Amino acid sequence: MTGVRWLVSLIGNLLALTAAFGLLARYVPPQVFWPPAIVALLLPGLLVLTALYALLALFWRRWLSALLPLAVILFAVPVLDQLFAWPGEEEAAPGGPTVTLVTGNQRLFRSYDAHDVDPDRVSRVFQDYGADVVLLQEVRPPKNRLSFIPSIQTAEQLRERHQKEGTLIATYGADLEPVTASFSEPNEYNGYIVTDVQTEIGTLRVINAHLESNQISGMADNMQEDGSYRNRLETFGRMLTGYGRTSRLRAQQAEQIRTAVETSPHPVVLGGDFNDVPSSYTYNQILSPRLRDAWVSRGRGLGATFTGPLPGLRIDYFMVDTSLRVEHIERLSPNWSDHRPLRMVIGKRAETTGE
Repeated sequence: MTGVRWLVSLIGNLLALTAAFGLLARYVPPQVFWPPAIVALLLPGLLVLTALYALLALFWRRWLSALLPLAVILFAVPVLDQLFAWPGEEEAAPGGPTVTLVTGNQRLFRSYDAHDVDPDRVSRVFQDYGADVVLLQEVRPPKNRLSFIPSIQTAEQLRERHQKEGTLIATYGADLEPVTASFSEPNEYNGYIVTDVQTEIGTLRVINAHLESNQISGMADNMQEDGSYRNRLETFGRMLTGYGRTSRLRAQQAEQIRTAVETSPHPVVLGGDFNDVPSSYTYNQILSPRLRDAWVSRGRGLGATFTGPLPGLRIDYFMVDTSLRVEHIERLSPNWSDHRPLRMVIGKRAETTGE
């Protein structure tokens, strides 16, 4: 029995150390040191296991063995509500007008069998959203043979579109004014667009972001298809180095977005596919004092939005100006994509309505 307890203690403390290493990701820029960003992907599970081991050590009265895991859990307190959302008692709703927004990565409107989605199905989905503003990532450019733009705009309130020529990010609404756009060169696949949107609660500055893609989903699929040990090891190595490179690029994009948020003359709503988790440096750079995470405010649980080869990750977000109130947020069916869209309803906070 003593040997078993020693082994459990060893494993428990190794898990605690690994969790502590992952917690560094939110503080250490990936340009300086990127490996914690990889471990941060597994942080929710690591923290749960660390907490279970701490309880077991206390039950065994192994006080010294419990010190490290308890210290790690204490160190993790600032990030716990971001990883495991559990809102407190809601404020009384102030009433008045609201705005409904949806964000979602569309995966080029390709179904899982690699065929184009039926345009009529796309029309029905966007009409059912009932959204006033829609933020889309990985859509097709207008010159594409099948862009799906008419299908989206069958929803009357989405009759206007902001999409830079040749890029794959688009914002839809009824009254839009493009402000700026910034994309990664040379492919202009990842980046963000800024749009002023006239709504019933006033002008909103909407930032639609698709930050640098990790490009590891395809490699993960290849690892599953190719059974050779050598190929899997080489692919895993490419995944690690690729994640380090893209995490550095996302950190740079996060700094640009933070500047756009802090200089906005209007209340800001930021949404999109960040390709990073809440314990990442990217997330914490974007989450300026002016913004709050809508899922943390009104969601419950992990809020995982990615359903692909590495499921269980929350990488799609709505972040909302502190002058606005989050009435509701929910995850929707993924439909044809490997991302679950988010639907959010916002209004003005009571103190800004004069009530």
